[in-house]
Amino acid sequence: MWQKLKDFYNKTHTDFSKGYVDPYEFHKTFYQIMVNFKVADLSNENPPSYFNQNAIIFMTGFIAKILCIISFYHGLMTFNLRLATEAGTYAIVMAYALLISSCTRRNVPQYHNFLRAMKEDFQFICTSGEKYRVPYFSNQLLTWKICIFACIFTASIAVGMVSFAFLSLFYFLATYNEEIGGSRPLLFPFWLPNVDFGETPVYEIAFMFSNICALLYAYNYIFMIQTQIVWIRQITSKVDIVIWSIQDLLVDIHPARSEEESVYFSYLIKARMRDILLHHQSMYSLMEDYAVVYKKMLMFEQKCCGSVVCLTAYCIAEAFDAGEFQAILLLLCIGTTVLHFVPCYFCTFLAVKVSSVCDACWNIPFWKAGPVIRPYMVLIMQRSLRHLPLQAAGFEDISIETFSKKMTNAYSLFNMLRQANI
Repeated sequence: MWQKLKDFYNKTHTDFSKGYVDPYEFHKTFYQIMVNFKVADLSNENPPSYFNQNAIIFMTGFIAKILCIISFYHGLMTFNLRLATEAGTYAIVMAYALLISSCTRRNVPQYHNFLRAMKEDFQFICTSGEKYRVPYFSNQLLTWKICIFACIFTASIAVGMVSFAFLSLFYFLATYNEEIGGSRPLLFPFWLPNVDFGETPVYEIAFMFSNICALLYAYNYIFMIQTQIVWIRQITSKVDIVIWSIQDLLVDIHPARSEEESVYFSYLIKARMRDILLHHQSMYSLMEDYAVVYKKMLMFEQKCCGSVVCLTAYCIAEAFDAGEFQAILLLLCIGTTVLHFVPCYFCTFLAVKVSSVCDACWNIPFWKAGPVIRPYMVLIMQRSLRHLPLQAAGFEDISIETFSKKMTNAYSLFNMLRQANI
């Protein structure tokens, strides 16, 4: 069993050293979840139907968000800071689930462009770009492994939260004392006027609903984070193709000794330069499509993830002072921190990778090619030094530096809340 898992993880039985490699078969988990979310049908440019799993995910997230907002408002009105912070945290989390579903439905053409670009790149590597096959598929294999880790981590957070919810319930039932009283625990801190969420059958409905919401959110987030990783890694693979092509631009080119050689070398350089420009333009088209889909989500993460980390840490600390251990919120805090770090890291990696095209242009003996390619090289270098199309007024760059700032701010706010006499 363990050997089968290792073979699956390392793609031991997949031969990508020769012949055509199907990208959708290579990235099985990625493509399957794209199919499940109805964004993989390249023949249909229309948004997916409302009557599918996406509608179920959206409706459960919407109901959970409404209930959390009501609980948050009740916590504020009764000066119950612990309830307000916990309910406010889950309201932010559910709002992100709705944003993911909305962006998925509205940007189906961009997903299709991405799938087509991936297929074109694999086709190029398996035909005219055969000499780049080994490093290219080494990068693709690393992408596959990263996606497996991301899926397992995200799923484990949700499964852990649901598991701790059941363990909390079992512990309550095992230690319940009628004289002391108490109410059965819920994963989400739901509250409604004139409704007792500790009584049967309201409790059972709320308990199962909150657990289903957690699992569906993780499923939705796995789609988002895995697609994002593959998308960014595909852009960087396209950057690699551009860099390799630039490095080979003047291979076998030497000062012409006759008019025929001069014409031949000029034609060869122009043909190679044309391919480089096509790949370079395709890279930016892929990056712009990525920005259209993920820009709003990245901006939301930048503004709200620090607050989620701060509020969950505060709730954990307050519960610990009261003699409780909030394992569910601890998992949520860890998951939020790690899964916010992932896009920040990959966007930083993408920015460095794109700017490295400029270095590749500098590292070739372009003076041997004459004035033919110099204007194109200058344009490529200038474009490679631009910022990523992931900026908006009032927001910072998506980078590890920004992640560090947000976590520092979250820690400062956490200390302020702990020291406040509320």
